[in-house]
Amino acid sequence: MKNTPPTPDDSNAPDDWETLARYLAGESSPDEAERIARWLAERPADAELLAALDNAMAGLALREAPGVDVEAALRRVAARRDEIVTPIKTTTPRNPVPQRLVRTTASPWRMVTLLAAAAVIILAARTVLLRKDGASTTPLPSTAGAAAAHTYATAIGKRDSVRLPDGGRVILGPASRLIVAAGYGERVREVELHGEAYFDVVHDTTHPFVVRAGMATIRDVGTAFAVLNDSGTSVRVIVTSGSVLLRSTAAPDSALLVAGDLGVVQAAGQVTAKHGASTAPYLAWMRDSLVLREAPISEVSSELRRWYGVALRVDDTSLARRHLTMTVAGDPIDRVLRMIGLQLGADVERRGDSAIVRPSTRSVRPQ
Repeated sequence: MKNTPPTPDDSNAPDDWETLARYLAGESSPDEAERIARWLAERPADAELLAALDNAMAGLALREAPGVDVEAALRRVAARRDEIVTPIKTTTPRNPVPQRLVRTTASPWRMVTLLAAAAVIILAARTVLLRKDGASTTPLPSTAGAAAAHTYATAIGKRDSVRLPDGGRVILGPASRLIVAAGYGERVREVELHGEAYFDVVHDTTHPFVVRAGMATIRDVGTAFAVLNDSGTSVRVIVTSGSVLLRSTAAPDSALLVAGDLGVVQAAGQVTAKHGASTAPYLAWMRDSLVLREAPISEVSSELRRWYGVALRVDDTSLARRHLTMTVAGDPIDRVLRMIGLQLGADVERRGDSAIVRPSTRSVRPQ
């Protein structure tokens, strides 16, 4: 039986196209705007599509009432979407909520245009996206046993989702890569993960679902779970519902994890399990928040690479042994580095895609 992941919350969903049109025009009430912003923050793909719609609509002539060139607007939407799904080398973190433009009060004709174009463009854009081969939001072919492997990748600071042919859903974290094996569904439903992802899969005893992640394999027993395979030193699994069997590829160790369990596979092959763990910090990335709890410097550096394209370099052995606890929610990288420096009592110097951490040279003023 398929289990529903804890996010997103549909209670904030807009009621109709008119609600979205008001939001784009900057005419929503404060409560309505806040509700839609929360809804978009939980749905990065829809947020990006709405941003593309906003850009397309901004190009229309709104002072008179000429015919709306839907085809041209659609081309702009498709072009904008291509920018989003194409892996790029960038250090700009994602902003899930599209910037709202400050505009004057819309005329009745403008509202009608917005509504009509919104419906046509978004529906047509979704049709185009469903036909794009290789886009990370495109469902895989529904026929079992795809002839070739499919690879899906997110850029630095970006999230995206993949719908598997069996109905399973995967949410990819920033700078992550998912490889869906050739012949998926013939005997085994197998994927390979580099980075972070949340899996909500349909259990099928005749076609087991297996995730290969570094030195670990995760086999579902009907479940939803998150996996982090990033630092090269360990693989982390957190189960939100159902259960999974976690195995090491380097040793015979294994553990059966149920909802609320945290499992870790170390590089040497040891498998550990913590029961009754708090899942919220490990799933915060799905809400565009980076939460670190007593994280070693190596983990902090790995997370900063995926979220901001910046890696920490710590040469001082005493600083390298330190751990950090922090929550980052859309903060710019310079502010994040200042937070790290304050916690460590160190100086942090940004150099392109690296940040050098050194013992502080600031003298302590006498009291």
